[in-house]
Amino acid sequence: MDLQLTAVCRWCGAGPLRAVYPFTITEPLADFSPSQFQIQQCDACGSWQVNPHPSHEASKKFFSSPERWLSGRDPDRLMVNPLDRAEKRKLEYQIYAQAMTAYLPESGAVMDIGAGTGLMLSLLAVPNPKIAVEPNILAAKLAGERGLKVINQWAEDLVAPKKPLAAIILNQTIDHLSRPDLFLFKALNWLAPGGLLLLGNLINPKCLAARIYGPNFRLFHPFHQVYPTPKAVNRVLTPFGFEIIEIWRPYFKTPYGSIPKFLASASAMALRFLRLTPSGPSPAFIGNTVTYLARKTLLYRTISVKNQIPSSLPC
Repeated sequence: MDLQLTAVCRWCGAGPLRAVYPFTITEPLADFSPSQFQIQQCDACGSWQVNPHPSHEASKKFFSSPERWLSGRDPDRLMVNPLDRAEKRKLEYQIYAQAMTAYLPESGAVMDIGAGTGLMLSLLAVPNPKIAVEPNILAAKLAGERGLKVINQWAEDLVAPKKPLAAIILNQTIDHLSRPDLFLFKALNWLAPGGLLLLGNLINPKCLAARIYGPNFRLFHPFHQVYPTPKAVNRVLTPFGFEIIEIWRPYFKTPYGSIPKFLASASAMALRFLRLTPSGPSPAFIGNTVTYLARKTLLYRTISVKNQIPSSLPC
């Protein structure tokens, strides 16, 4: 795999970075030879990240491969079909779509970058033009069959749209990029004043499961390149003139969450916390991922990593 070592934080662009711990990815949790990676934390914004990390070309190749939309194993080591897995997120995506509909400006297109099959865009009951950006040719074809305009391209290769956008959706996308900081720097300026940004399912390295399981947290993976905490998300968005207007921890709306699964996971985590069970991948649990809906209230403000963070935001 083509790896790069980046000295600065790939979320806020600052630093310094300090090592948290190494972790090893082994089959069947990854589709490449087992390798050792380092989790590092940024002292400026608090985000965590993989370093060394897959390069732009390595990430693009991995997610553009047709095999990514064939059956494979999920974090629970169960064989799943990506199309079926996407459709099972419909209940969750409806929540985001309804919230966006309430705030969405009347003019401007909605661009879903890393749209997969275009499910979330299809749930938006708005007259705005909808653009699905998807690098995987199989997923892009399915998005086109939903009647969406499709751009078969990798996020970091996109050029600025001709007109300001009403919304950008980045659901399970931004953390897969080699330089999410550089991508956000340009993409946030594509939004019109009042435009919306949905950052979907960002992995929270300070969640309870990550605290208990450490390097065995189920969502640590080389292609999950950055893990911004809620404070780190706010620290990057606020200097651009964004306000976070909705926050979700969507566990119970996903295929991984239910009352029986919650009770089983809570029991397993308690036993692991007490060191009564051997180490292994953590279970799905509340707070593993967080979704944010933000609104652009200013045209642009110069980025400053010294921006103050509201104390009301969780870690």
